[in-house]
Amino acid sequence: MPYEILEDITVLDLSDQLAASFCAKTLGLYGCEVIKIEPPRVGDPTRKWNLSIETESREDDSPLFLHLNSGKKSATLDIATQEGKSVFIEMVKRADVIIESFKPNFLMSLGLSFDALKDINQSIILTSITPFGQSGPYKDFEYTELTLFALTGAMNREGLPNREPLRYAGEISQYFAGNAAAGATTSALLNRLYTGKGDWIDISIHECMAGHPHQIGRRAPYVYSGELDHREYTRIPSGGIRETYAVGSFKCKDGFVSFLPLGERMWPNIAKMIGREDLIDHPNFKDGELRIENVKELEVIFQGWLDTKTRQEIFEAVQFAAVPGSPILQPQEVLKNEQFLARGYFQEVPHDIQGHISITGNPFRLPGNIENPISAAPKLGEHTKQVLTSLADLTEDQISNLRKSGIV
Repeated sequence: MPYEILEDITVLDLSDQLAASFCAKTLGLYGCEVIKIEPPRVGDPTRKWNLSIETESREDDSPLFLHLNSGKKSATLDIATQEGKSVFIEMVKRADVIIESFKPNFLMSLGLSFDALKDINQSIILTSITPFGQSGPYKDFEYTELTLFALTGAMNREGLPNREPLRYAGEISQYFAGNAAAGATTSALLNRLYTGKGDWIDISIHECMAGHPHQIGRRAPYVYSGELDHREYTRIPSGGIRETYAVGSFKCKDGFVSFLPLGERMWPNIAKMIGREDLIDHPNFKDGELRIENVKELEVIFQGWLDTKTRQEIFEAVQFAAVPGSPILQPQEVLKNEQFLARGYFQEVPHDIQGHISITGNPFRLPGNIENPISAAPKLGEHTKQVLTSLADLTEDQISNLRKSGIV
C-alpha cells in the first residue's frame, strides 16, 4: 500500500544485492516512483537467486525477487556502454535518488562518481550500500550474510558452548541495513528541501549490524565491566539469570508456544497465570535459589498446565498475567492471522504463473493519507519503453536501435 507522501520523487534503483533492493522497495512504500535498472537479457541476479536445476527451469522469478521488487518498474539498460551511459545521464537529470550496491569506485570507473553525478544534477542523492562501506581495508571484500554476522560479533554468543558458533537464519543484517539506508535517504531528501543540494550516503552493512540494538546489548558487559559474553546452554538466558522453568519454547495442546519471563519479579505472574497462586510462597519455590534448585519439579507443573491449553488460550493468559509469551504460528497461520487481516498487511497481487501471491505491505500507518495497492514485481524490462521515453526523451526508433544493439 504505497502512500503518496513522496510521490514526486523518482528513484533509480541500480541494486543487485538484498540490502539495497530492500532500501529501494521501502522508498517505494513511501510513495516514490522506483525504477529498477537491470542488465539487458539477464536482469537482476536475484531473479534466479538459487542456482538449482529447479530454479533455472522455472519461468517465473524467485520469491526473493518478487518480495524485494514489488511496486517497482523495470527498465533494462547497460550503463557500462557509452550509449547506455549517455542514456543514464539523461535519466539522472530528472531523477532525485540513485540507489546502488556496486563495489566502491565502480561508478567512478564509468565516469559516474558522485562528483560527476552532482555536476549533472546538483540535487541528486546517491545512496551507496556495500558490505563494508566506501573506505577501510575491507572495502573491496566479498561477503555473505555469514561474513557480516561473524565479523560484527553477533555470532559469538549464538550456539551451544561445546559446539561451533551459529548465525541466525535469514538475512537480518541486510534487511536492517536496507531500513537504515531508506531512513538516511529520506533524511537527505528533507535536507534538500532546505539547501537545494543532494548528498552521498555511504552505508556499511557491517556497521549497521554492529550497531543493531541487540548487538550493542551483547557487547555491553564487556564495554562497561570487561566481562565476556560466553555461549550458554539452551534455556539459560544472559545476565546470570538461571530461572529457566518457563524460558524457551514448549509444546501445548495444539502446537508450540514460546516464553521469555526474565527476572525474579515474573514468578508471581507465572504462578497466577497457571492458576497456582499457592506456589508463590511454597517452601520449595519462594525465592530464586529454591526455584533453581527445584527446577525439574517446577517444569513438570508448568508443562502440566501447558498440556491442557491451546495456543490461543495461552496467548490470552499471558496477556492477562503480563507474562512475555506468544503462540508459535506456522506460515499458513501467519497469513490468516486475525491481527494481520484486520490491518490488511498482506496483500494479494496478480502473478502470471501463480495466479495470485501474498506479499507484505507497509509495516507503518499514516492516518489520513491515501493508500494505494502494491503492484507485483515487474517482468524484466517491462517498463523500458515508458521509462526511456519519459526520463530520457528517446523516440521509439532510438529505443529500438538500442534494443537491437543489446544496450537495453
